[in-house]
Amino acid sequence: MRHKILSVLLLVALLALLPAPAAAEPDEETLEADLTAAIAAVNDAQAAVDDADARAAELAAQITETQARLAELQTDLNDYALYLHTEGDLQQTNAILSSEDTQDLIDAMTFTGFLGQERAALLADAGEILTQLEAEQAAHADTVAEAAAALEDAEQAQEDLEEQLDELRAEEAAGPSGDGGAPGAGDYNGGDGGCTEDDPTTSGCLTPRTLNMYYETKDAGFDHYVSCYRSGGSGEHPLGRACDWAADASGFQDADASGDDKAYGDQLAAWYVNNADALGVEYVIWYRQFWSSGGGWRSYSGQDGTPAGDHTNHVHVSMQ
Repeated sequence: MRHKILSVLLLVALLALLPAPAAAEPDEETLEADLTAAIAAVNDAQAAVDDADARAAELAAQITETQARLAELQTDLNDYALYLHTEGDLQQTNAILSSEDTQDLIDAMTFTGFLGQERAALLADAGEILTQLEAEQAAHADTVAEAAAALEDAEQAQEDLEEQLDELRAEEAAGPSGDGGAPGAGDYNGGDGGCTEDDPTTSGCLTPRTLNMYYETKDAGFDHYVSCYRSGGSGEHPLGRACDWAADASGFQDADASGDDKAYGDQLAAWYVNNADALGVEYVIWYRQFWSSGGGWRSYSGQDGTPAGDHTNHVHVSMQ
């Protein structure tokens, strides 16, 4: 039991020494892995507490039982002492008078003494057992306290990681904000129309509103690789109402954007949100986040977990 408690304490201590990813660049995957380990530590600590409490209850029951036995033996010995005091002499006299030889006399006197010694020995044994149990109970109290402390530490570690994860998700769900470090877009006053305009990025077509968004984005200084119309599939691309702007200047990379590329994507996404009314933006997807005029930023997960699916290598913008 004590070895198990020490193992739990060691696990909790190791969790406390884990590097805090949220201190620098929060990483949801790392925090989730740490939280899984913390939950396992809580479960182990709770099991250790349950075992310690069960042993404590067992010791308490044994002590109660031994105390009752001790009281019973003490009463029996007291009754026997009273018997010897009040009737013992008469009984021994009768035994002596009825003895036909010396050995019978010795046997009778010895048996009387043996009964008293036997009771005293049983009482002494019960007293020793009680002393041992009480000593074990006192020592086990430390084990119970250690188990409770280990559980408290494990629960605190779990709570701290849950708070870090909640803060990280809240921060990520907030999404990019501000003006994107670029001049605002002019109000679009054209018609909605269908896919009637040539797409400068492909051989397909765009709606007038989407084409206006394209040129306004370029005029604002966002000049990385972009692709708009895409035939087939669902969504707004086949309708000429969406564009994908690569975070990397040269094109779509099969990796999550980082550094300057991540900053570029943040600025572009923020710019679209800031100019949504002027441009007629319906929604924006960037870096596992989804923005719409009615719902603001919220978490988004792609279908396949790839940079393209999670939109961590490009900013997607769909138009009304």
